[in-house]
Amino acid sequence: MREPRFWPALLVAAALAAAGCGSSTTPPVASVPVATIGSTPSVTATQPPTTTTTAPTPAKKKTKTTTTTPTATTPAPVTTPAPVAPGGLSAATGYGSYDDCQGTCSGGVPSSLRRPLHLPKLGAGGTCPVSSVGTAVGYVGPALGSGPVYVAQASPFAVNSFIDSTWDGAVVTWVAVPSYTGPVLIRGGELGGSGSGSVGFGEGHVPEDELQLLTASTKSSGEPAGAREWPSFTRVLSAGCYAYQVDGTSFSEVIVFQATG
Repeated sequence: MREPRFWPALLVAAALAAAGCGSSTTPPVASVPVATIGSTPSVTATQPPTTTTTAPTPAKKKTKTTTTTPTATTPAPVTTPAPVAPGGLSAATGYGSYDDCQGTCSGGVPSSLRRPLHLPKLGAGGTCPVSSVGTAVGYVGPALGSGPVYVAQASPFAVNSFIDSTWDGAVVTWVAVPSYTGPVLIRGGELGGSGSGSVGFGEGHVPEDELQLLTASTKSSGEPAGAREWPSFTRVLSAGCYAYQVDGTSFSEVIVFQATG
């Protein structure tokens, strides 16, 4: 075994001490802290400051306000219902129902012309109160009515049978003086008897219940400028006393006629 190297040095130091060499004062021995084997050094740990973390309060979600604009509802157009045709007749559909206007005319008379019928009453055995014969302004020949729309002929009307129809008829020409340029609505009915007889219009197997006129269909020689003329058919089921009601924008007149077979 090798000897430790530091033993000679220790011996020299001891000899010097014994001989009194060096300082007479014994140098203080430094106190070296001795650690006890098996003990744990006491260590004072400094606790770090406690930090309290506060979770941020979530921001309130902004609610989007939606303004709903009510949808405007366009009201459906009001349609004037077509009048119910009297028994045995068909309903006219406007100006185009007129025989000389079919396919070329559109529209119809305004509803304001549909005034209630005000035909005269005829008692049992009474005489037919035929309208007096006069003349229409500017026209030559007889005319029935007080105007401004007239029947350009005198009563009675001789009616004839129509093929495949139970309705007889006669040609009747209507005229309007130049001073009236508006629409014309003509309806009619039987006077006396049961009073249930109807007046029809047109040349069809089943006549129409009214005559709607606006644009003139013809012009006769010698009639005044601006006048209007409409040849037509008046239809009845039998001979008797009848009346027309003629309505315009500014008038309503009754024309009474006699129909003979």
